[in-house]
Amino acid sequence: MDNSEIIIFDLLIVGLAEFFRPDTQYQLPKYPYPDFLHRASNTLALKMTAIPYPRTLEGFLALLEKPLQTWYPLVIPKEFDSEYGLIYDRALSEEASQYFYEQLLKRAQLPEFASVKVQQIALENFQFLRLLDKLQQANEKDAERAQQEYVLLRQFLITNSYTTLEQLRNTFSQTRYVSIDDVGELYEDCKENESYWCCDRCGPLIKKHGHLRGIKPSVCNDHRKNLSHVRRISWKQGLRRLKFGIHWRVCLPGIPEIHLFEALKKLHKQQPEHLCEVQLWPGIDRYDLQLRFGDGSVWAVDIKDYRNPYDLALQLKPIFGEGYLRYDESFYVIPSHRLHQRQDYIEILREEATGLPKSTHLFSDTVFEERVSTKIMHLSKGK
Repeated sequence: MDNSEIIIFDLLIVGLAEFFRPDTQYQLPKYPYPDFLHRASNTLALKMTAIPYPRTLEGFLALLEKPLQTWYPLVIPKEFDSEYGLIYDRALSEEASQYFYEQLLKRAQLPEFASVKVQQIALENFQFLRLLDKLQQANEKDAERAQQEYVLLRQFLITNSYTTLEQLRNTFSQTRYVSIDDVGELYEDCKENESYWCCDRCGPLIKKHGHLRGIKPSVCNDHRKNLSHVRRISWKQGLRRLKFGIHWRVCLPGIPEIHLFEALKKLHKQQPEHLCEVQLWPGIDRYDLQLRFGDGSVWAVDIKDYRNPYDLALQLKPIFGEGYLRYDESFYVIPSHRLHQRQDYIEILREEATGLPKSTHLFSDTVFEERVSTKIMHLSKGK
């Protein structure tokens, strides 16, 4: 793979991330281009031979919406599905956002000469990572308290896309390792004269061409205002909204984790002698759920919500299981809506996840719940 061409792709993604910052993306046209976008587009202008390079900004944006495999002249990273474009509806496409957050920011591959605005996006993620580091250090000497505060923090961020200083004080006034200011930094101020909306399935919404749009259309793409999962947020003094980077990296993937946790907690309440405990994010998020059964067996569960199974397959590895995190069986669980979008999703994962032990199960959330219910039934019959 030509690394110099991959660098151009990375520069293009980072440049578009700055160009389509959520707080500025509606002010087109915008000149000059961000530095990274300017450099990448100049390279594309030289390399494109099959089709002419667009002469206008509108033409360039229209090109970026098309699947990369139909026009892009350079090497495309294997982590990016070339069947998709780089932008959608005048914003980063879901595939491009996935690449930006999972490949460039998460893996610390963002060039150190990134612009101030792009560094700000990175900072939104690193603010949470610093909190995570603080709790992991506390875990070495005060494991129970650190675990409680981590669960409190994650649940709060997932279930409170909007908050106020009063709510932050009420929730975090007694915490030892997570301060009110720490959590407040993960939110941004809302403006009194603007309306705000939230989706129970995918978090804060933005207005686009008179319609409400979510951060990840493949998760949830129906945001009509009369739907039960779409809520208008009433203005309060000091209203704050989750920052974009935290929404993408912390809140959104946590929603299916919370949903499965709640479903399993119901089973625990019904059969506590057989499903003895369901723990959320054990070991400061070493994996998502730990299930303890009446026969002494332990299951470890990680929930993964990716549109592209090939991309997810590259991320899968054996689930950590040392010490009190040990387990008898391990599971990667995929939200059912992904299988509705692609029926061969699980089969692709099994074939492509070459670093994953055969003993690790791959199930949809629906099938996994059935597996837990079957386990409980067998225990109740003494099997």
